[in-house]
Amino acid sequence: MQHLSENNQLTDSTNKALHTASHCRHYAMCKVDFLGTGVCPSGKKNHFVSFYPQGMMDITAAVLENRIPVTTGLVEVANECILCGICDTQCHFVTELRPFGVFQTLKKFLEDYLQSNDPVEVPSDEFLEQLRSITGKKYATNDQGHLIAYANDPAPISFETIPQYAVVPGDTQQVSEIVKLCRRKGMKYTVRGNGSSVMGFVLGSGLIIDTTRMNKMEFDTSNRAVTIGAGISAFELQKEAIARGYRVNAAEPSALYCANIMCSGIFSLFSSSYGTAADNLIDAEFVSEEGDVFALSQRNAPNLYGFSKTEPPIQAICTQAVVKLHPVTADESAIAVPFSDMQSAISYAENLNRRNIGLGIGVLGGEYLSTFISPTAELAETLRNVFHKELGIAYLVVVLGNKHHLDAARDLAPVVLEQELMRALILGVPALGEEGLIQILRGMEGEAKPYELLAKPEMLPLIEVALDPSPERLAETVDSDLKSFYHKLYKRPELTDMLWLNTFRIVSSRMGRDGHIVAFILYVPLDNIPQVEEIHKGFKEVAHNSGVRGEFGFLTPIDQGAMGVFEWDMYLDHTNPDEVGKMRKAMEKTGAMLEGFMQQDPRVLWIRDVFNKGFSRKEGFLYHSASFSKV
Repeated sequence: MQHLSENNQLTDSTNKALHTASHCRHYAMCKVDFLGTGVCPSGKKNHFVSFYPQGMMDITAAVLENRIPVTTGLVEVANECILCGICDTQCHFVTELRPFGVFQTLKKFLEDYLQSNDPVEVPSDEFLEQLRSITGKKYATNDQGHLIAYANDPAPISFETIPQYAVVPGDTQQVSEIVKLCRRKGMKYTVRGNGSSVMGFVLGSGLIIDTTRMNKMEFDTSNRAVTIGAGISAFELQKEAIARGYRVNAAEPSALYCANIMCSGIFSLFSSSYGTAADNLIDAEFVSEEGDVFALSQRNAPNLYGFSKTEPPIQAICTQAVVKLHPVTADESAIAVPFSDMQSAISYAENLNRRNIGLGIGVLGGEYLSTFISPTAELAETLRNVFHKELGIAYLVVVLGNKHHLDAARDLAPVVLEQELMRALILGVPALGEEGLIQILRGMEGEAKPYELLAKPEMLPLIEVALDPSPERLAETVDSDLKSFYHKLYKRPELTDMLWLNTFRIVSSRMGRDGHIVAFILYVPLDNIPQVEEIHKGFKEVAHNSGVRGEFGFLTPIDQGAMGVFEWDMYLDHTNPDEVGKMRKAMEKTGAMLEGFMQQDPRVLWIRDVFNKGFSRKEGFLYHSASFSKV
């Protein structure tokens, strides 16, 4: 069997395809219809991740690098791809990668290869046939052409782990039977949602149980509840909830909702009012390690609501959940409040939450803000300097709420950037790096800070003249063949609506555009903001000393300002061994640093201590020092 790489005869186009394929971030955004373009028809039809663009990227990289043979499963995947191009716009929006050329290369490679070679037919075995007797033949495989799509993620601490089997069950009963089969045969299994954990948690050498086919979604609006299967993503759920006049507390759009709860509990800007962990849960169904089915509402069910930092989590698979629906009102919108220092920004956010003002509150850093509104990484880099050095905005507090919430938030805010101004900034972002608006503000500055001038209502007409905000202007910043698409996309008002963007979270996926993101998430007490600043400085020092790029991400106050969800992000090219090595050292140093802060104040809690305990009541881990568990 001869691959292109064996002769060093990789063409420029093949080299480019291999580079793109190996840089897939595994955020699984290609598995949800977040741009209204549809979803990969091959993936939607066949369910295994191998049929989605994310899986095909891994397959292409593996076959071009000679890591797997050409199997019948691999050929099937390539044949199912119709080169519709949906993946190209989706992936470019998030990462600026262009997978369409990757899949053209894969098809061409296989066309040449199959002219003189037959694909490998992977033989079945007893365990596989037993899996297929549970799910049907289509939904269980041992073909490396499929399994390689379950073998990697970009985490700097994970290694390629090709499983023996993968199965895609359709309901709770099938999961139960699969777990019982694994117990009888001594087969280890790993449960996988959309695979977007990107820290190696969804890798395993035995059986991968892929829950994406469990797509039940039943609304009961009279009881403000929705029952969802383990295959429903946050985006899909939010879309259907909004269509009915409700909202759910949802995190990253591609994350499967049940897996997200199980992993860490769900936190978003809306957690400031909707809570986290068990707060949004009415009931849930699980399959135990023994294969038994139980619901949280059963009196004899294992206690997943309780929390212990030291005890390991109960090993169970969440197969469906009943989730709260929160009503949406017609007067909801958003404002942004700029600050030049962290303490003032957090104090303002904490004060709002203490007073129960706002549906959602988030303190965003400059990195998050610039990436959030920029369609390209190059433009985001320019904006980092513009926001901080020219406009004086180091932090931005976004407040989501109804008219009464926002009126109260305005009364407490030193300066307010209204939705109309934010829309102008988003559509006029190409001109923000130019001198026009900056010169105007410099000429008017006096004692006022630039962002204070920017916020004056009378400045909006002048800003619009200087920036010329329009979908056409914004589309000029992207690849020429994508200009028309971006023009049409940004003509849609929701793409510049802060409330919509924070409800669906589609642009927060851009945070990994410059490279794979390693997110450090903590719960921090907000009665000691100087301590929060010290934690931030500690992260900066670790990143700087390790040669790693990183920055503060966001902070959301929760539980009436008692605590905050704090995220600090570091970035790397996961294909660069030098950067991987630096990141591993940075992660080690960060762990030691955080241990020190947790010893100083036990209320500081690293998210790793909540991992797989996301169904706990939040009071159990936010206020664990006051519980009876230590008595």
